[in-house]
Amino acid sequence: PAWLTDLSRAPAHARAETLAEQPMFREAFRLRRCLLPANGFYEWRGGARKRPYWLTGEASLLYFAAVWESYPVGGQLYLSVAMITQAVAGQRRPLILDETEQALWLDAAAPPEQLQALLLRPTPALRERALATLVNDPRLDAPECLTPA
Repeated sequence: PAWLTDLSRAPAHARAETLAEQPMFREAFRLRRCLLPANGFYEWRGGARKRPYWLTGEASLLYFAAVWESYPVGGQLYLSVAMITQAVAGQRRPLILDETEQALWLDAAAPPEQLQALLLRPTPALRERALATLVNDPRLDAPECLTPA
């Protein structure tokens, strides 16, 4: 929000359960909703040695609900975005919207009750694939990160 002075503390995620009430996101939820397209996302599961998984949808792209802010600092305008997440099986996952839900999310005149209902919707079924641990190497940023286990 505009009152945040340390831009390194801008959050990258916002919880769906508290989005509308939290001072950090309340105004952005009302006025600055957006979508983040992605072809999938990583999730780590397990005990001491977590295994990476790649999750995708039926379509070639997934659309994650998000909110954005702009920060004027020293003559520059900085933008930040926070992806909306939901609790799923003890983890946090992006709020994924279908085509109809995307239109509602982006509609400036959308009724707050309908937006709140989107935040509480169940996560759609996703395809998942266990991956080799190559993705755990921060020096590796290549297609090999999606090598199956």
